Amino acid sequence: MKPFATAQIRNVALVAHHGVGKTSLAEAMLFLAKATSRLGRIADGTTLLDYAPDEVARQMTINLGLAQFEWAGHKVNLLDTPGYPDFVGDVYSALRVADSAILMLRANAGVEVGTEVVWETLRQERTPTLLVVNMMDREHADFGACVRSAHDKLGLNAVPTQLPIGQAETFRGIVDLIENKAFLFTGKGMEEKSGEAPIPAEMTDAVRAARALLMEEAATGDESLMNTFLDAGELSVADIRKGLCERVVQGDLAPVFCCAAFHNQGVKEVLDEVIDILPSPLDVKPQVGKAVSGDAEITCPADAGAPAAAVVFKTLSEQHLGDLSLVRIFSGRLEAGKDLINTTRNRPEKLSTLYHLVGKERLECSGAVAGDIVAGVKLRETHTGDALAERTKPVLLAPPDFPEPVTAECIHAKNKGDEEKMAQGLARLHEEDPTFRKQYETSTHETLVHGMGDLQLEIMVDRLKKRFGVEVLLTRPRVPYRETIKGKAQGEYRHKKQTGGRGQFGEVHLRLEPRPRGQGFEFLDEIKGGVVPNQFIPAVEKGVVAAMEKGPLAGYPVVDVAAALFFGKYHDVDSSEMAFKIAAESCFHEVMRQPEARAVLLEPVDTVMIRIPGEFLGDVMGDLSGRRGRIHKTDADGHAQVVHAEVPGAELYKYAAHLRSLTQGRGMHAAKLSHYQEVPREIAEKVIAAARAEKEASAHA
Repeated sequence: MKPFATAQIRNVALVAHHGVGKTSLAEAMLFLAKATSRLGRIADGTTLLDYAPDEVARQMTINLGLAQFEWAGHKVNLLDTPGYPDFVGDVYSALRVADSAILMLRANAGVEVGTEVVWETLRQERTPTLLVVNMMDREHADFGACVRSAHDKLGLNAVPTQLPIGQAETFRGIVDLIENKAFLFTGKGMEEKSGEAPIPAEMTDAVRAARALLMEEAATGDESLMNTFLDAGELSVADIRKGLCERVVQGDLAPVFCCAAFHNQGVKEVLDEVIDILPSPLDVKPQVGKAVSGDAEITCPADAGAPAAAVVFKTLSEQHLGDLSLVRIFSGRLEAGKDLINTTRNRPEKLSTLYHLVGKERLECSGAVAGDIVAGVKLRETHTGDALAERTKPVLLAPPDFPEPVTAECIHAKNKGDEEKMAQGLARLHEEDPTFRKQYETSTHETLVHGMGDLQLEIMVDRLKKRFGVEVLLTRPRVPYRETIKGKAQGEYRHKKQTGGRGQFGEVHLRLEPRPRGQGFEFLDEIKGGVVPNQFIPAVEKGVVAAMEKGPLAGYPVVDVAAALFFGKYHDVDSSEMAFKIAAESCFHEVMRQPEARAVLLEPVDTVMIRIPGEFLGDVMGDLSGRRGRIHKTDADGHAQVVHAEVPGAELYKYAAHLRSLTQGRGMHAAKLSHYQEVPREIAEKVIAAARAEKEASAHA
C-alpha cells in the first residue's frame, strides 16, 4: 500500500447493536475498493474480518477487526467493532483512536439496546458520526421511522442526506439530497451497479423539503454559509459538504444514509461520503498528553515532522506469529527499526516489522505518518494501552478508558498440574481484552475471573481449551466475608511443652477492643516491669497477626481490632519467640470466642450505579430491595434514569445478566466495593454452619 499524507487518512469505527450488519458493510466496502475479489459472507465463514474460529462458529464479531484500504485517493482505516455488550471493551479501544464513527441501525427496528449503549460513548466523546440505516431491503423496513427513533431515543440530530427509493421488497435506489440526483441499483452483490436516473415524480415534494432542511442544517454551523443560504435560498454541492463536515466535527449533527450492505446496494454512496464529510486527523483536536515527570501538558500535533507519539490500542494474538500490536500514530512518523521509549512503563522499545491489515491479511509497511494506524509484531516491552514516544520528547498518552467488569466467576483447572498453563493463558487473554481480568482472592484462596458478561467468560473458557490446552471449570465465587468484634474482652493463654531437653514456654494476656469500621488492626504494648521481655513482644504481635488470617467464627480474616498485650510470663530457659507466637495465636482466638467479645461476621457492600430506561425504574428498585439493597437517590440523564444504591456483594452474583433480563437488555450497571457491614444474624448462622461443616469434612477426608 502506498504512503498517504495525514490529510488523506480517515479513521472510522463501525459501531452498532449486534447483528445490524457492520461486518457486511465492511466487506462490501473492501470489495468496492478492490481490497478483496469477493464479498465475504458471515454465514459461510468467508469474511476477512470475522476470521477467528470462535467468530466463524458463532457467526458474530468477537474481536475488533481492522480493514485498511484505498478509496478515491484516500486511505480508510475501518475499525469493525463487536455489537454484543460482553465485548464492549473493543468498542472503547476503537473509539480511543477513531476520528469518527458510522453508527448503524436496522431498517426494520431502528434504535436497539446496543445502539443506546454505544451512543452513550459516542455522545460523551462527541465523536463525529454518520448514521447508516442498513437492511433497507428487509420486510417492514422504514427509513423515516429509523430517523425518528434516533431523534426520540438518542436525542440525536439526525438529518437525512439521502432518501430511499422504495422500501423493503421495493427498495431499488436512493435520492442523493446533496447532489439532488437519483441513483437506481441494478444487480446485487458482486454484480451490483448503480446508475443515475430521474427523481421519481411521486418523491418530488419530499425531496424538495428534505433538501431544504439539509441545506439549512449545513449552513447553521458557518456564518458565511448562513448568509449565502439566506441571500440565495440555495447552497452549492461543495458548500453543503463543507457545512456538513463542520457540523459533524462539532458533534451536533449526524448525516443519515441508507443501504442494503448484504447486497452491496448503496454502499458506494456511503463510502464516498466517508471521504467527503468525515474528518481527517487534521480536522479534529490534537491529542494532549502529559510529561513523563510532572503534570505539564504536551500537545501532539498531527504532523509527520513532529516527534513520534502513539498508543497501542489493541493486541491480536496470532498462533504462529505471536502478538500483533495495533498502534495509532498521533504525532510524528513510525518506521520499522525505529527506537522508541514506552513511556507508560519507562522501558525502551524497538519496532520490528510493521504491517497494514486487511482483516486477517497483511501488507508489509515500511512506515506511516501521524494519523495512521499500523500493526507491529513482537513488541517486547509494550502492552495494550501503553504509549510510545521519541526519547527526545517523551509523552504519556491516555489508554482506552475500559469499563469495569460487571460479573465474576471462580475458575479451577480440571487437571492437577495445569494451574501454571491456566495462569499463562489467562494473562494472554487479558492482553487481548483488558476487560477480562484475573484476581486471586486471598481470604477465600480462590482464583477469580472478571468480565463484562457470561458470554465473554464462556468464550474465554473455550479459548483456554483450544489455544492453551487447559480445561477449566467456572463456579460461584465464595463471598469474601470478614470477622470482627463489637465488645471488649480479655483472656490469657499459656503455651507449655516439655519433651525432654529444652522445653517451650510462653504466657500472654491479651485484651481485644473493636475499632471503627475500616480502621484496620492496631497492636498495643502495655507491658510493665519486664514481665514479658522486649525481645518477645514482636513475636506476640506476629502471633496475633497470624491468628487474624483465619477468624474463629468461619475462618475468614479478622479486621478492625485493637489487641493489647498487658501481662504475661516467661521462663529463662524455655521461653522463645516461637513459644510466644503460638501462645498469642491461641489467646487471640480464645478471647474472640468469649461472649463479651460479641464476634460477628461482616460482608462486603458495593456501591452500585444502574442506568436504565425510565419505564423500568419501579421493577429495578423493587428488585434491589429484594436483594437487601439501600437506594440512595435516582437521577435523570436524558431519556434514562440512574439509580444509586448500596447492595451486599453476596446479592450481586450474575446481576448483569439479571438486569438485562429485567430491562429487555437495556440496563447497565457498575459496582465498586464500598465498605463492610455486619451480616444479618440468620444469614450469618448459615454461613458459619456451612464453614464448620466444610472444615469437618476436610478433616475426615
